[in-house]
Amino acid sequence: MRLNQIIIKSGILSWALTAVVRLWFGTVRVDILNRTRFEQVVRDPATGNFVAWAWHRNAIYLFYYFRTLGPRGVMISRSKDGDIVAQVARRFGYTTMRGSSSKGGTQALQQMIAYMQETHEKRLCGTPVDGPRGPARIMKKGMLAVAKETGVLFVPVACSGTRVLTFHKAWDKTMIPLPFSKMVIDFGEPFRVASDADDAQLETLRRRAEKALNDMTDSLDRICGYSLSMHRGK
Repeated sequence: MRLNQIIIKSGILSWALTAVVRLWFGTVRVDILNRTRFEQVVRDPATGNFVAWAWHRNAIYLFYYFRTLGPRGVMISRSKDGDIVAQVARRFGYTTMRGSSSKGGTQALQQMIAYMQETHEKRLCGTPVDGPRGPARIMKKGMLAVAKETGVLFVPVACSGTRVLTFHKAWDKTMIPLPFSKMVIDFGEPFRVASDADDAQLETLRRRAEKALNDMTDSLDRICGYSLSMHRGK
C-alpha cells in the first residue's frame, strides 16, 4: 500500500509541476541569436540527428524550450528528485535515460547511443554537461562519447535572460526566467567527433568545447545585462 501511495503522490506532483511550468514559461518570449544556424541544424531534417549540450544552470528552461523540437532523449539522474523530473520529462514528450556520472552513467550513455542510432526520424539528445553535481561550467566527456559513437553533430547551446531568478545557493547558480520576461538562446558552431578519436584527442575537444560554451554564455550574459551580483535569488 505504501508503494502505491508513493506512486500516486509522485504522479500528482509531476502533473502539478508540468502544469506550473507550462503556465509560467509560456509567458516568456524567446530570441534566437543565430537564427540561420538554428534552422539549418535544429530544424532541417537533412542535417540528421544531433547532440545538444549546455550548462546545468540553464537546464530547467532549456528542458522546457526543447519540448517542441521533435523526438528527444534526455539523461536524468537516478536520485529521488530525478524520479519526479523523469515523470515531468515524459509528460513533455521526452524519452528518458536514467543515470549520471555518479550512478548508472555508463548504462544511460549506452541507452542514449542506441536511441540516437535509430535513423528513421530526426532526433536529438542531451544532458547538462557539468551535471549532476558540478563543478559548474566544467565539462564532462559523456556527451562527447555519444557524439563519437553515433557520428552525429555536437551542438553547444547557451542562454541567458533579461529578468531572471537566480538560485545563488545552488552549485550551478540555477537560472529561471521571470514571467513575461525574455530569454536569449544561442546555438554555437556544431562539430563532429571522429570515430577513432583517442582519449588525448577527446580531452583536447573537451577543453575546446568547454571554452566555447563558456564564451557563448558570457557573451549572452553581457547581451542580456545579466550578472550574479545584480540578480537576487534564493
